[in-house]
Amino acid sequence: MLRRFAKTVLIVAATLAVPHVIGCPDPETAVGGKKGPRGEKATQWMKRAAEELSALDLNEAKDSIDKASAGAPGDFEIALLAARIHLARLDFKTAAKVLEGVEGSEAASLRARAYWYSDDMPHASENIVHALEDPAFKDPWAKPIRELAGTQGTGRKPFTLKESSARLVEMRMPRDLGSIMMIPCEIDGQASIAILDTGVPEVILDQKARSAPGWVSFKFTSFDGARSMEFRDVPAFVNDLSPFTKNQQIPIGAVIGMNFLRRMHITFDRLADQLVLRRDDPALPPIFTRVPAAYHKGGGMLIRATISDAFDLSGALHVDTGTEYPLAFPEAIWKKIGVNTAALTPNNGKTMSRLKKITIGGLDLGPADAMASGVTGLDDSISKFEGVDVLGKVGMGFLAGMRVTIGDNGRALWLETDQNTPLVLAPPTAGSGYAPKPVAPPPKPSASAKPSASAPAGSAKPAPAPSAKPPAAPKASASAKPASSK
Repeated sequence: MLRRFAKTVLIVAATLAVPHVIGCPDPETAVGGKKGPRGEKATQWMKRAAEELSALDLNEAKDSIDKASAGAPGDFEIALLAARIHLARLDFKTAAKVLEGVEGSEAASLRARAYWYSDDMPHASENIVHALEDPAFKDPWAKPIRELAGTQGTGRKPFTLKESSARLVEMRMPRDLGSIMMIPCEIDGQASIAILDTGVPEVILDQKARSAPGWVSFKFTSFDGARSMEFRDVPAFVNDLSPFTKNQQIPIGAVIGMNFLRRMHITFDRLADQLVLRRDDPALPPIFTRVPAAYHKGGGMLIRATISDAFDLSGALHVDTGTEYPLAFPEAIWKKIGVNTAALTPNNGKTMSRLKKITIGGLDLGPADAMASGVTGLDDSISKFEGVDVLGKVGMGFLAGMRVTIGDNGRALWLETDQNTPLVLAPPTAGSGYAPKPVAPPPKPSASAKPSASAPAGSAKPAPAPSAKPPAAPKASASAKPASSK
């Protein structure tokens, strides 16, 4: 007994004597709240997994962290990194499992996220309460979750679809309301307008209409009024939505984030003003590019891209459909690809430059315009993505050039391009001289044209063919988000 006590004292003393540097793998690291050895090989696998997560190479990151975990079972730092990787892959069950028995507020917070996004309210509540007991723990996401997953969440099944709901609902996104995705809806039976924003994790209601987080219902009706989908027990945060509404003609009642969007199986085509909601994932399009999506702690969407000018640079882009601009990068990123932003001509306090090429996943999209200045809070926004090398943001001004489906239950974007795509990404009258060769508009369907026999039963009328003429250049809006959205 005395020998065991003496050994414990020596280990504690060694722990206090060895400084720990966050982000650098340490061969002597915490194991389940104690101190234990981590072999050199496990350390190397952990470092490799961290690098692969930073680059959004999630399949490789999973393999590497599995090898690190096998080499140092129960290792505290390896478990935390493994949980982040599995949350990024939307593998919530595994994220919770790798943190079993791991103590501390950070582990409890990650476990809470894994349970929350898998709709396990009791375990989410238990872990978030534990995390909030730590006076050093700060996370704007945590307190609303404590309210929603606690007493309010008892017995609820989040995002339950009403049985009478249609299998498919086609909606129109009114263009006169702006270029971002805004659709009419009913919130607890009251007519409202909602923004669909891949850049935030949760549903957010305007604090002018509601004072505290709660559970609500959302109903979406097709443009012809023939079909509807109603989701019940939707968890909703409350915050100031003025950053979203200040450039809009009408008040915004809600922002719908990724925790809801990935369950709606949506396809959007901004040029055709079309949005489709479904019960299940759709069939694969005839021609498309699959772009894997990742999520920071299970929340906002990230995709991998390579941007090019004088030099190439690869990294993550934060997909933020709640913003009107096309792409936005901070000055440091422009410098890395060889662009001197000081030499660009500003327009109303904003500066635009044209990339020679951008590649999303394996899709080479050619030239594209991007904001070089004038996006408020951009550096601060992308710096919050811990452990991921985020280059900048991609907004609706860019995605408007494609038909986009959130597929694989949120794990991928299915991108469809056409002759309009280059005209939207790099309009001939904008940018700095890399305009694509104009493409003739597609022929308009005749009045006698009938829907294809391959169209799904009960589907709405086909969307009108978009014009090759690009839409008006989108206005750049502030990228600031409510505190609870990140």
